[in-house]
Amino acid sequence: MSMQIKYTNFKDGIHRLDFEKSVDKLGLEQNFIGNVLLFCEMDKSSSQIVINCNLHLTGKMVCDRCTADFKREFEISFKNIYFFSHGSNQDEIDEDGIFYLSPADDKIDLSASVFENALLALPMKNLCSEDCKGLCPVCGVNRNEVECNCETEVHNPVWEPLLKLKGKLN
Repeated sequence: MSMQIKYTNFKDGIHRLDFEKSVDKLGLEQNFIGNVLLFCEMDKSSSQIVINCNLHLTGKMVCDRCTADFKREFEISFKNIYFFSHGSNQDEIDEDGIFYLSPADDKIDLSASVFENALLALPMKNLCSEDCKGLCPVCGVNRNEVECNCETEVHNPVWEPLLKLKGKLN
């Protein structure tokens, strides 16, 4: 199911539109849960339409340090600009967020922009908290929940010659 605006039903001026769709209907179920809330302000004129959007989602994340599941709220803002093309059909996109509408178009579908902006908002590194202690590399317990007495200093004999050289240089 898409998030479409039939802009021909609106007069020139500013209009507020709200959408709510399930994440699975937008193809976002792998990374998000619940519903996608999209709040838009459409500024329509005779030559263009500018749509400012605020997107609200809940991400289902796995911590990269301790592997715990957690939820994170996302608030994303984006803007799309649509120009009316009066000549030949211009399907090209010159820049991100700039589109051309042919005279045959009467709807704007925001689904692809929602999908793209939601995925781009996902962080490269997922942490349940900034001070996450992670898993013990020896016994594997979650150090946020249990204190272990494992020796975490791993001695690898391969580095012995370099350590000796380092001692001589200092």
